[in-house]
Amino acid sequence: MKQYNLSEIMKRAHNLYKNTNKYTWTEALKKSWKMAKFSKEVEARRAETIAYHEAKKQAEIEKAAWIAQVEAGARRKQEEIAKVEAECQAYGYGLGNHYSAFSGWGNYCGD
Repeated sequence: MKQYNLSEIMKRAHNLYKNTNKYTWTEALKKSWKMAKFSKEVEARRAETIAYHEAKKQAEIEKAAWIAQVEAGARRKQEEIAKVEAECQAYGYGLGNHYSAFSGWGNYCGD
């Protein structure tokens, strides 16, 4: 089972050694191995990260749908209240009797 591409590691080390003039051969080889291990770790976490972001997007979509449903329900309730109040005014129930969204029909005249 081949875990690392040794050719790529050696090429990277050679490029670091040859082009930068900053590292010795040993340091360049160590840095190349570090980079290879880090890229392997990033690849291993990639699927997990993608799944996390997909789940987050799905949760946002579900939340938006729920909010739209709640707002539609509130709008229907307001329309129903307006319809009942308009009907009551048409029948002349505006003399003390009123319809409240919270308590229904009421005839409260105070203490």
